[in-house]
Amino acid sequence: MDIKVVNKSEIIKYVAVVLAFVLLITTVVFGVKNNNANKSNEELNSQLAENESLLSEKESENKVLQEEKNNLDKLYKDALDKNVYQESMVDDLNKQIDELQKQISKKKGDKNEEKTVLPRPIPAEGKTVYLTFDDGPCSLTPEILDILDKYNVKATFFVVNGKYNYLMKEIVDRGHKIGLHCYKHNYKTIYSSDEAYFKDLQKISDVVEKETGVKADIIRFPGGSSNTISKKYSDGIMTRLTESVVEKGYAYFDWNCYNGDADGEKNINKMVTNCSKFPKKTDKVVVLMHDNKEATVKALPYIIEYYKSCGMEFGVLEKGMEYTNHTIKN
Repeated sequence: MDIKVVNKSEIIKYVAVVLAFVLLITTVVFGVKNNNANKSNEELNSQLAENESLLSEKESENKVLQEEKNNLDKLYKDALDKNVYQESMVDDLNKQIDELQKQISKKKGDKNEEKTVLPRPIPAEGKTVYLTFDDGPCSLTPEILDILDKYNVKATFFVVNGKYNYLMKEIVDRGHKIGLHCYKHNYKTIYSSDEAYFKDLQKISDVVEKETGVKADIIRFPGGSSNTISKKYSDGIMTRLTESVVEKGYAYFDWNCYNGDADGEKNINKMVTNCSKFPKKTDKVVVLMHDNKEATVKALPYIIEYYKSCGMEFGVLEKGMEYTNHTIKN
């Protein structure tokens, strides 16, 4: 067998060719990868630039929104401060007006009081008069309480909700009877349904209990149990309510005498004369008045003196006492 002798230079040449080929392949592969990497970097850079642009836009939008929010917050705060300031001013002005009215009354005096002459007394020994005041308490209530204290007379107050609720405690602390009138003196709302009435009644009951600790058990219907305005909103509601309030543990009281302040009467002589027109066949005279009427404050001393001149006693309304209320008309 013949053995072929390979020349060393040929081997070197062959190896060189192989290496050159490998180098070429490697260069091509690296170039392709590098090109792809460059493209990926370009795409990433482009995406990054786009994201940075979007982020910048969002930051600008957020900045605008934040400025708008800050402006709205400032406007709200300014409006709130202004409202509180205005409410404070109104309260201060009301106090100043009340004080000025008192000063004017003291300086000028009351001509009607000077000319007031009590009606001829009617012998009424054995009768009890119950002075009742609706729609308070109000700024005039302390004057009413002072007059009652002066004559050592107790009265009954049928109260409503208002900014003078704190005076409810003073009414009770001075030994007077407190009863429920209504939370919101609005016939359309109160008499729209049985449920609406009792919702309103519960609210004023809660107010009284919170302010005084007393669970009131006597009430007076707005307009009295004989009112007909309720028919406009709910037919037969007074017939139902007068039965329901008793079932719920209340006693309700109307009146059989009044001083006329509900009709706008301001003449003291006429108010006292109205109070002298009490029913002669009953031993209980329940007088309707309102402690938010200035004329009533002025007339009250004369009303009390008149009843005393008739020999009448004074009392407060209580659950369980016998009394004839108005005839129901709805």
